[in-house]
Amino acid sequence: MLFNIICLPICSGEIIDRVVAYVDDQAITIKDFLEFRAKIKEKLPNISSNEIIELMINRKLLLKESKKIFLEGDEEEAIKNYIDLKIKSKIFITDDKIREYYEQNKHQFGEKPFLSIRDEIETYLFERELNKKLIEHIKELRELAEIKIIFLPFGDY
Repeated sequence: MLFNIICLPICSGEIIDRVVAYVDDQAITIKDFLEFRAKIKEKLPNISSNEIIELMINRKLLLKESKKIFLEGDEEEAIKNYIDLKIKSKIFITDDKIREYYEQNKHQFGEKPFLSIRDEIETYLFERELNKKLIEHIKELRELAEIKIIFLPFGDY
């Protein structure tokens, strides 16, 4: 009888939550990981556990920064607002850059005149610059943070 009482919580299939990683003073648990993995796998089915943990760390860092400047809302909204305020608002794509890209890549556009694809080029250049700036910003945040990955669940490194 004593064996059943001791073994019941362990043998019942109940998972005890463990810490997967720390970002400064915040823990990422297996439960957090599994919930986030379920969401992200819908959009990116081939993403690895390592990539998921790295993405979760980056999101924690961005969320922490958003709270420092008092951005409110749920996690998604706060991160989006932070990126809009701190990164997107500082990106300017000049007409000269758009024209230059068009001239250098005319072979891709065939017979399409510049004005018919100008907005498309601007969007592409903006997104490219946003990705570059966001990577740089996250790298800076990571250098200032204390990050410790304890283990990766499900071992697909």
